[in-house]
Order: sequence, then structure tokens, then C-alpha cells
Amino acid sequence: MTSAPSPTSSANRWLIVVDGERLRQVCRQHGLSAAELAGKAGIGLSTVTRLERQPGRFCRTRTLARLAAALGQPHATPTPAQWPPSHAVR
Repeated sequence: MTSAPSPTSSANRWLIVVDGERLRQVCRQHGLSAAELAGKAGIGLSTVTRLERQPGRFCRTRTLARLAAALGQPHATPTPAQWPPSHAVR
């Protein structure tokens, strides 16, 4: 049995929590379906729908940057102060 990496491990350093409701709102404002957004961002439809439907879902910062670019939105750069204490980046 293997243990999951700790929240501050190198693997989790590039994860960020996404506000699925806000993602869905911005997508709708741009007149895009989840499938259209996925195609435009170059990511899978299942990723977009999972992020939209599950509040507080983690995703890679690279994925968030692709979504932001596809929506013409600036993407935020998280700082350690923005992360919950259990997910702080070293």
C-alpha cells in the first residue's frame, strides 16, 4: 500500500482550488458550452464538467491557465497566503 503525497509535496505544489460555480458563470457569459470550452482550452470535456460540478475541486495550475486563456480572463497567481493552511506551498 502506498500513501498519498502530503499536501506540501512537490506533486501538489501545482494544484489550485477552482470555484466551479464561477467557472460555469464565466463560460455562460461567453456563450460557451462545456464542450466548446474544453475544445478551446485543449483539455478534456470530463475535466471541465468535473470542475464545474464539484465545488472546491483541485486542478493543475496549468489547466486553470488554459481555461483562463480560452475565456480571455487573466489568471490569478496563487501565493502561499491564499492557500488553506493544510495546502500551503513551501
